[in-house]
Parts: sequence; structure tokens; C-alpha cells
Amino acid sequence: MILAAQFATLTDATAELAGPLVVALAVVGLLLSRSWRRLPRPWAPAAAVGVFAVFAAPVVLSGRATFAGYIKLDDTATYLAMTDRVMEHGRSLAGLAPSTYEATLATTLAIGYPTGSLMPLGVGHQLLGYDSAWLYQPHLAFLAAMLALALYAVLGRVVVSAPLRAIGSFLAAQPAILYGYVLWGGLKEVAGALLLALIGALLPWTLEPERGPRAALPLAAASAAVVCVLSLPGAFWLVPPLLVAAVVVIGRPSRGLLLTAGVFVAALAVLAVPALVAAVDWLPRICDFGKESNLGNLTGPLSGWQLFGIWPIGDFRVRPGDLTPVYVLVAVVVGAGVAGLWWAWRRRAWAVPTYVVTAVIGCLVYVGVSSPWVGGKTLAMASPAVLAAAIAGCGALLASGRLVETSLVVLAIAVGVIWSNVDQYHDVWLAPRAQLHELETIGRDFAGDGPR
Repeated sequence: MILAAQFATLTDATAELAGPLVVALAVVGLLLSRSWRRLPRPWAPAAAVGVFAVFAAPVVLSGRATFAGYIKLDDTATYLAMTDRVMEHGRSLAGLAPSTYEATLATTLAIGYPTGSLMPLGVGHQLLGYDSAWLYQPHLAFLAAMLALALYAVLGRVVVSAPLRAIGSFLAAQPAILYGYVLWGGLKEVAGALLLALIGALLPWTLEPERGPRAALPLAAASAAVVCVLSLPGAFWLVPPLLVAAVVVIGRPSRGLLLTAGVFVAALAVLAVPALVAAVDWLPRICDFGKESNLGNLTGPLSGWQLFGIWPIGDFRVRPGDLTPVYVLVAVVVGAGVAGLWWAWRRRAWAVPTYVVTAVIGCLVYVGVSSPWVGGKTLAMASPAVLAAAIAGCGALLASGRLVETSLVVLAIAVGVIWSNVDQYHDVWLAPRAQLHELETIGRDFAGDGPR
């Protein structure tokens, strides 16, 4: 969806074809693939549905369609304005009179700000005709649910028990800092987290000897989506996994692997074209994102401890009053994570190590060279990988017959994650549905009759 819509919105003339193009590709995919005829096992969908429910809960349980993060962060308003424009006119601002709307777009769309994460939201608006404001929170929850499915795949060979894998995917998909950003309306964070997990699952699968060259296409699509969502500088996330892939190909350069590598490079070059086009205007402006004074809406740099997914307080910008239980629970995550990486190495299950290396190295580099504002986002994107490694450690305990120990570690992780997110749930700020719906109605009633 991201890549197809990115190509459609390259120009004003084709922007409104994004939705139909996505539907056409989906129909072709269903016709060419027989896999959809097999009913999936229930555990992976159960994890996804559970995660969707957690991320949708603040809005759903309020009893009205709205979105979270009101007042806390103005990104949602900016993203809605961008989505409205890009899905009809691409990045063109031709014909717009000076206004706050035009000024918002002039400092985002016109200078190449990445729009990849907006594409599914815009396609949903095109296909349903429903206001994007009311689709925004479902879009965030949907991305989180897809993250749970990717994590389920990452854990496939290290957590043999399907119920434990589903529980682990459910927990790892909602680390406290990521949940906090989503309750702020953070879109790129959850989209980036999903893509990193997807790459972790796809890379080892792509390099399996029995795969043909076409197997490179999903990995190329996921990699291209990273730069479409996070802009060209976000391509550094791809450096660790691609270096690993290069070492594997050079170490055993069979004809099949060389063909696969060639297909990957060619497909990535083509599918990343929208990001490359946007980078022409965007790259000269990224220097501001490395300034230490760029806090955005933070009160200061976030604690690195948040990478471990547990932070029991209503506002993730603030330190909990008593850090002792945080350190204890983090120690459990760290210990289980080390055991999980060791277990994955022994089983030659490379998805977990690939994912953890990709996420953690990328996070450390971005935190080190960028501003606190960007660093906080990277902590959110990388944190599911740490929890996934801890769940892999639980899989190792279970495989050794230690059911009691497994249950205690899973319980400790669950307590830390759920405790953190319950606190944030209670402190969420929801947009006033009645007022915004009135503006929506006024906009329809007076469309085209603006001041002269």
C-alpha cells in the first residue's frame, strides 16, 4: 500500500488513482496466489487482534470516534493536512491561497517531507469517503496489529509453542515508549517499528538456499518502504541487515544467491524512487534534526532505559517516582533477552538476531548523532526488538522443560508492559469529537463558498 500509493502521488495527475491502484494490485495478488485459500492458525490473528484492541482502546472505550494526543502534539493536524493534499494533488501546492493550511504544506510537502506512513490512511479515505480524522486512530492501531504479526514471524523458530509466541508477540508489540508515542498521534514511530520487524523476519527467509530470485521482492519492498516512511537518512537502519546479507552472499556465492542479490538491488532501486525524488528537496534541511537543542515536545532527552519497553508513568517524558521496580523488571528483560539471543544462535534461527542487531545498532547511532527529538523516536521504533529477544529467552526456558520459570518471566514482562500502558491510557488526551464534527459539517455545507 505504501509503495503503490507513493508512486501514484508522485504527480498531481495521478494522485487520485492511489486507491484504485492498491485495490487492483490486491485483486491481482489474490488471483495469483493460492495461499489465501488456507485458513490461518488462530494464534497469530489473535495476537494481532489483541494488539489492535489495546491501541484502539482509548478511543473505542470513550464511546465516540476521535483521536488521541490532542494538545499534546500537533503532528496529527499536520499529517491530516498533508494527507488531504497529497492524495488529491501529490506534492503540488498550485492554486492554494496564502493560509495556515498552505503554510503547513509549504513546510512539509513542498520540501520533501516523507509521506510513506500517510499512504494507507489516504487510501482508506479515498476508498471509504470517510473523514481522515476519524480513520487516524484506527490506522495507528492497524499498524500496531501488523507489527504483532511481524513479531510472530520473527519468533517462529525460537518459540515453538504457538500460544506462548502469540502472548509474546502481543506484549512485544506494545512497549511503553511506542504506546506513548501512539497516544500522542505518533505515526512514523509505529510504522517504522513494523518495517524493522518485517525486515528482521524477511532477511533470513530470503537467504534460504531453496528460495528463488523472486524471494528478494518482499525484502526489497520492505526496505524501500523504510526510506519512504523515514526519508532517505532513514536508510541507515538498512545498513546492518544488508551487511549481514552481503557477508552471506560473498561467503557462499552460489548462482541462486547472486541472482537473488541482483533482483534485490534492482527492485530496491526502482521501488525507492519516490523517496529519492523527495530527498532532492529534503536532504538540505535535515541538519536541524541533529541539533542538541531540538527537543520538540520533549522536556529533555529521554532515558535510554525506555528501550527495554517498561516505563510505568502516565507521561513517558517524565521519570517514574520510584525507579527500583523499573530496574528490576528491566533486569528481567535483559537477562531473558541475552538468553533469547543465545538460544536463537544455537538453533541457527537468524530472524531474532537480525532484528535485534538492526534495531539496536540503528537506534544507538541515531541517538548518538541526532537530536533528542529524533532520538526518542528511534527508541520507540527499536524497543519491540528488545522485548522480542526477551520472549525468545522464554522460548528457551520452555524448551528446556522449565515451565514454572517460563511462566514467571512472562508474567514479569507482562506486568511491566501492561502496568506502563495502563498508566498512559489513563493520562491520554482525546480530541473533542463534537467540536471537530461541527467543523466537518461546516466545511461540507460551505464548500467552495469561502471569503472573496
